Amino acid sequence: MIRRLDEAGRAQFLNAVRGCPYFGDVLPIHLAVFGESHALMRFFFASPAAAIQVRGQSALLCGSYDPEEVGAFLRMQGIRRVNLPARSAPPAGYRPIKTLYELALRQMFCAPPAPALPGLALDRAPPPSEITDFLMCGETDFSARDNFYSELCAKLNRGAAEVWAVRQNGALAATAGAYALSPDHAYLAAVETAEHLRGHGIGGWLTGMLAKRFVESGRRVTLTCAENRIHFYERLGFARESEVVRYTNTAICGE
Repeated sequence: MIRRLDEAGRAQFLNAVRGCPYFGDVLPIHLAVFGESHALMRFFFASPAAAIQVRGQSALLCGSYDPEEVGAFLRMQGIRRVNLPARSAPPAGYRPIKTLYELALRQMFCAPPAPALPGLALDRAPPPSEITDFLMCGETDFSARDNFYSELCAKLNRGAAEVWAVRQNGALAATAGAYALSPDHAYLAAVETAEHLRGHGIGGWLTGMLAKRFVESGRRVTLTCAENRIHFYERLGFARESEVVRYTNTAICGE
């Protein structure tokens, strides 16, 4: 049975994700910020013990569930993509398209030195609208842009996110942030450098500075990335911890 999450089911939802890398770091933060309004995310509990978060046409799924029942539910919800732990059985009607790797900061480190480029400055509180424009500049779906902006603002207002940027002569050059932030954990995401400035070490410097800030505050620092980005983060002191598999609806072509 799958049911919409209510206050009575909150403990079951949290138990389903507890101790699960990535999902246990992200889903409790999302539930705390968006679990009441359901404006941007919806949360469900599936028997015998699975947590489901729906956001637009994407979902996160973690725990023990009936693949046929959950697959039918996700398709009915119009879910195109679903992420779940690597060892979990896929929901019926979905096929794997990508493996993402969760990395954790394993050691103390010194952040890389600032790149030798003129006009660089660290901005610890860039406007969320500017971050949204920078990260979503190629997005043609305006609703996706609006949802990203609304989600970021909600998290910032609740202290569940912290985003930094690097500027060159005032213009945004790179950004990175903790997009699921709790007193004991920081999940890093959206590390991006302007195309014409890539290769100068700006992204590594920014990510290292941000990770150092969270380590010094006593937080565990993790992130997920594609395989071709693992070496970039390993140089900063991160190491592989687990895998997340992304699945797509088999009825949808071109993904």
